[in-house]
Amino acid sequence: MTSHNMASHRHQFASWEQSQEYYVETNLTDGLPIVPPSEDRVCAMLEFAGLPPDQVIGVEVIRQKHITAEKVAINAVMAGCRPEYFPVVVSAVAACCERSFNLHASSTSTNGVTVLVLVSGVYAQKIGMNSSTGVMGPSNRANATIGRAVNLVKTNFYGSVPQEMDNSTFGHPGKYSFCFAENLDAGNWPSLTVDKGFDGSSSTVTVVAAYSPLQVSVYGGKDPGSFLAGTAHAMIGLGPSTSEVLVVLSPEVMQYVNDAGWSRRQVQEFLWGKAQLPAREWIAWRRVEHPEDFTDPDRLVGCVADPDRITVVAAGGAAGVYIDVIGSWGNSRPVTRKIEIRS
Repeated sequence: MTSHNMASHRHQFASWEQSQEYYVETNLTDGLPIVPPSEDRVCAMLEFAGLPPDQVIGVEVIRQKHITAEKVAINAVMAGCRPEYFPVVVSAVAACCERSFNLHASSTSTNGVTVLVLVSGVYAQKIGMNSSTGVMGPSNRANATIGRAVNLVKTNFYGSVPQEMDNSTFGHPGKYSFCFAENLDAGNWPSLTVDKGFDGSSSTVTVVAAYSPLQVSVYGGKDPGSFLAGTAHAMIGLGPSTSEVLVVLSPEVMQYVNDAGWSRRQVQEFLWGKAQLPAREWIAWRRVEHPEDFTDPDRLVGCVADPDRITVVAAGGAAGVYIDVIGSWGNSRPVTRKIEIRS
C-alpha cells in the first residue's frame, strides 16, 4: 500500500457509496464492500491490543516489507473486524512473515493457494469464533473477518493483487477468507496449541498456505484403520511434492477415533504410511518433475516427507461423518504463533 493509500483512513468521504468507489478504484478491496477505516476505528484496534501504530509486526524478507501495527489495523477495520479480533489478526500476519512460510512465493505463484488461519485455544471461544457446524462456511463474523483481514493485508500492503502479482490460475473462494477454530469439545486429544508445544492456557494461530479443501466421506464402519485409508487416497491425489497436509476430522469421526483409542500421532503415522506409492508409479503418472532423482523405482515415496508434516485437528458439526483434506503448497511450511492478549 503506497503512502498515499495508507493515509486514506484519514480521508473524509461525503457518503458511504463514495468511500466504496474510492477503494474499488484504488484496488484496495477484494471486490466486496469494506468498512471505511476511520481514525477512531483504527485507534480502537490498536488500543485493544496495546500496540503503537509504528510497531513492526513482521518483516517479509524477499521484498523487505515492514508491516506495522497501523497497517494491519487499517485492513482489520476494512475487513469488518471487531477490536477483540485484532490480536488474532496480528499473530496471523506475524506468522505469515516468518521465512519458513514463504509468503512471497505463495503470493505470486499460479498454484492458487490462500492463507488459511486456524485458531486453537480458549480465546477463539471468547471472541465467538465458529468451530462447529458450517465451520468453513459463512455467517460467523469472527471467522469471516479475521481471515479476510489477513488476506487484505497480503493484497493491499504486500501487493499480491490478482492478475498482477497474484497469478493464480484458478484461485479459490478461500482467497476472500479461510479461517476457523479447532473444536475443543470434539475429543480427548490435547489441543493443537499443546501439540505444537505451547502452554495449555495459551491460544495460538496457525497459518497455512492452503489449497481448497477436499471433503472425504467416511465409509466402511468405525474402525480408523479402515476409513482413514480413504483419506490417505485423497492425500495421494495431492502428489509427492506437497509440503504439509491439514486433516480436519468432524466430531463424529473424532468419536470413532477416540473409541478406538487412537492418538493424534497414530493417525498421523497411519496416514503417512498409507499415502505412499512406489516411485515408478509417481513417475508413470508424471507427478514428479525430476524422475532421474529416483534411482530406485520400487522405493516408497509419500505425498509428504514424514508424519510430522500431517496436522490433524477436530472441527465441524456434530452430524456428518466427513474428513477434510487440505494440502499446503510445496515451498511453504505452516507456522504457529501464540496470540498475545493484553491483560
